[in-house]
Amino acid sequence: MSLVLRPRFLSVHRLSRRAGLRGALSVVAPAVVIVATVLVPVGARAYGGGGTPPPCANSGCTTAFAAALPVPSVLTPTSTDTTTDYYTMTERTANASIVPGKTTPVWTYNGVDNGNYLGPTIKATSGRAVKIHLVNNLTESTALHVHGAHVATASDGAPMDLVLPGASRDYIYPNNQSARIQWYHDHAMDNTATHVYKGMAGMYLISDPQEAALNLPSGANDVPLVLQDRQFNSDGTLAYSLDSSSIRDGFMGDTQLVNGAPQPYFKVGTRKMRFRVLNGSNARYYTLKLSNAQPITQVGNEGGLFSAPVTSSSITLAPAERADIVIDFSKFVVGTSVTLQNASGYNNAGDLMRFDVNTSVTDTSTVPTTLRPFTALNPADSTVNRNFTISQNNGSWTFNNQVYGMSRIDADVKLGATETWTFNNRSGQDHPIHLHDINFQVLTIGSGAPPANANQKWKETVNIPAWSSAKILIKFVDFTGTYVFHCHILEHEDKGLMAQFRVS
Repeated sequence: MSLVLRPRFLSVHRLSRRAGLRGALSVVAPAVVIVATVLVPVGARAYGGGGTPPPCANSGCTTAFAAALPVPSVLTPTSTDTTTDYYTMTERTANASIVPGKTTPVWTYNGVDNGNYLGPTIKATSGRAVKIHLVNNLTESTALHVHGAHVATASDGAPMDLVLPGASRDYIYPNNQSARIQWYHDHAMDNTATHVYKGMAGMYLISDPQEAALNLPSGANDVPLVLQDRQFNSDGTLAYSLDSSSIRDGFMGDTQLVNGAPQPYFKVGTRKMRFRVLNGSNARYYTLKLSNAQPITQVGNEGGLFSAPVTSSSITLAPAERADIVIDFSKFVVGTSVTLQNASGYNNAGDLMRFDVNTSVTDTSTVPTTLRPFTALNPADSTVNRNFTISQNNGSWTFNNQVYGMSRIDADVKLGATETWTFNNRSGQDHPIHLHDINFQVLTIGSGAPPANANQKWKETVNIPAWSSAKILIKFVDFTGTYVFHCHILEHEDKGLMAQFRVS
């Protein structure tokens, strides 16, 4: 019986944007590190049919485009009043069907929905509050964080603001933000990477009247796509390890999931479709493109709608970044297909999902040339300049040579102030830096040039290229208190690459 050695992850995704590479070797990148997971008997893999099965393409032995894309259910409020929608979410274990013929234990919000382990989608309205009653029925403490929420500290989901096993708490989100893509996930101190990897994530979408008036594709033609990668043991359970290599590089799996399904297919008509794309992986970067080279139209990012659509051949998403895109299938002949691919296609990450055009339909949606006005902050209003250097020391990631300390304030800012923060990356890996509570604008990135495309607008996660830097402009409004900022390669966050700012 032959044996196949499965690589757990490759240290190649953090390469300098200056070199124009994502997922290829560079002289500034760390050496490739391959860590074996398990020796899996090829003959033991179940493919069906007779004879000797071919080698598995990934650790889950999944077949591309065999599963239909699951769309997470929209959570229904338990009650409403004139100002607020009320929800209940219960954190609990469940079993998912991801690997053919196997059961995968996962951690969930409200259990598995038609085999999909992701949490239900919460649809909020700008200016209308959401109150979530969270019940922790797990064996470990958790902290609910709505990523991108402009919110008081009591509901931010800080890493040490924990909900203990068997306990519950209420989180209140005012949603005083324009229409945008947000998401929620667990943020427990030292365990964020593990908990998210087990399944604790879901979409949180804010709408507003201005967005509705644009006549973008809506309803069933507006679909969330959560991109994740996972590694599996031979029994179908999730494989994950935290060691010196994964602390350095972040953990990547070899099985590509979209909405919790391995490389699914999705049936579409000859019309425009809107997709809310989230990079929900622990560490993987995605450069999205279509297999026929058709351009993709991006109408927004995690900071909301752009002032005008941006059309490009590919879109790169660091961990936690989002892209609001429209794909026009009207030029396709019924019966044809196109594949959404990752141009950073190392370690089985090439094909993500397939769109099958199966019906001819009438389309009345539009993509207007003007979307939402954008008013930039003025750099002249900045009163403070701060510098944060990213490096690794003694196996931990640090800002300014310090690992995260919950009793230490790394930036004391004034409510209403505008500040300039510069992140200097002194490592051979890219780092996506996320600020809680507040959006910002990117002034320069990489060699010091102004940012391009999505990075020109509002952001709350910015990728800092390897051996390079980025400068952002922030205005601190509305809320006082202590918030964190951190790398969103989750293993880096858990192992020191996080700091605190206090607004007073």
